[in-house]
This record gives sequence, C-alpha cells and structure tokens, in this order.
Amino acid sequence: MRIMTSNIWGDYFGNPVSVREGFLYEIFKKYSPDIIGMQEYTPGWYKSHMFNWLSNDYMCVGTEVQNNINYVPLVYKKEYKLRAMGYEYLENTPDATKGITWAFLKKEDGTKFVVCNTHFWWKAGPEHDVIRIYNARQLSELMKHLHKKYECPVLAFGDMNCVLSSDVFKIYAENGIKHLHDLAEKKDNVCSHHGNPVLGDDGRYHGVTTSKDKESSIDHIIALGDGFKVLEYRIIEDQIALDATDHSPVYVDIEL
Repeated sequence: MRIMTSNIWGDYFGNPVSVREGFLYEIFKKYSPDIIGMQEYTPGWYKSHMFNWLSNDYMCVGTEVQNNINYVPLVYKKEYKLRAMGYEYLENTPDATKGITWAFLKKEDGTKFVVCNTHFWWKAGPEHDVIRIYNARQLSELMKHLHKKYECPVLAFGDMNCVLSSDVFKIYAENGIKHLHDLAEKKDNVCSHHGNPVLGDDGRYHGVTTSKDKESSIDHIIALGDGFKVLEYRIIEDQIALDATDHSPVYVDIEL
C-alpha cells in the first residue's frame, strides 16, 4: 500500500492553480498512491479540475466541514471501503485552515487501517513552537483513540511545519508514535521542502531541488501500532513536482 502526503501550495500568493494543477495530477497518476492527503486545498483548488480528474479512481473524504472549506481533505482508491470518518479543527491555533481529516478504511480481505491528514501551525519562533506542541498533542490523542477503537494501525501525515529536532517529535515518542522514515528499508534523505517555484517569462512556474537533507523536512509520515512493514520512504523530485508546489510530495510503501 502506498500513502502520499502533498502540500499543493495554496493560491495565497497570486500563484494561480490553473497553471499547476495538471502537473500535480500527473504526479498523482504516475505514482498511483492508494491514499493521498493534501494540504492547502484552498477555494481556488476546489474550483480546479483535480477532484474531477481523480474521481475515476478515488473517493474523497472531507470536502466540506460544517459548511466551511476543509483545507486538508484526503482521497482513497475505490478498492477500499470507508467505514468511518471525521474532522477536527486544531485547537489553540489561530487559523481555521489547520485541522485533521481522518478515515477508517477496510479492504475485502479484512485488512483495516486508519489514516489522518493534517496541517500544523506555520509561523516561526518560540511562541509559535508552543502552538505546534498543542497540535502534536491533539493529533497524538486522536491517533491513540482511533487505534484503541478500531484495533488497527493508525497512520498520520501532512505538513507539520516542524523539523525532526523539534519538541513535536518528543511528544510523538512519548505516545509510542514512530516516524516511518526510521523504519523504512529504503529511504531518501533529502528535505521535503524545496521553496517556492518562480514564475518564468514563459508563464510557467519553475522549481529547483533543495540542497538540504531530511533533518530540515517539515512534511512527515508517522504511525501508531504494529502489524505493518515499511518498505520505502520517498521524496518526489520530478521536475513537474518541483514546478507545481513548494513541497515535494512524500510517499511511503508499507505492507500491512
């Protein structure tokens, strides 16, 4: 099973979706993840073709939350059956775009698991690190609740806006939550964030690879529970991915 997280670069900066959506769809189609968690799914992205393009193979969870836009929806391949779902705003966080969308999924063979897609608070500085600690505690408590309720592995992923040395990962460790990069048999050691693509004279955005390593990554895939094996943990640096967004999509291959 392949799980992918992708911050798709919301159109907050005069960076229109229309010139980038096709690139990201090509990445999703090429790598064909079973689950995709997207962050910064702004109103501009909801007006795009993305969900329509994905609808041939995927179902969506969390397209709307209490009549408001959900900026962290996820999609799953139609071979899985949705048994339960939910959404939480991140508490103590001054940004309604930050939340957690989760889904409990099963296959016909009885395989079951829970996935959580999230986006943490983004500003830098000690006072903002405290907010991310709140975010990590809330996610950890939700993962523990879902693990106990459904008796299966719980995988969480997203733009957590923190590096591996941050206190967020101490919170995870205290709650028995593991980073899947640590468990992977094969892995990439590059940073997941490469910076904003630049609009060229040709009307297209152009991104470049980063020189930073995994210690600077802010997009993460973590898990609680047993019963799975991590095969690969990869950072996508295809040129069209670099051109489409400031975050390289990250995926993990696991066996349940």
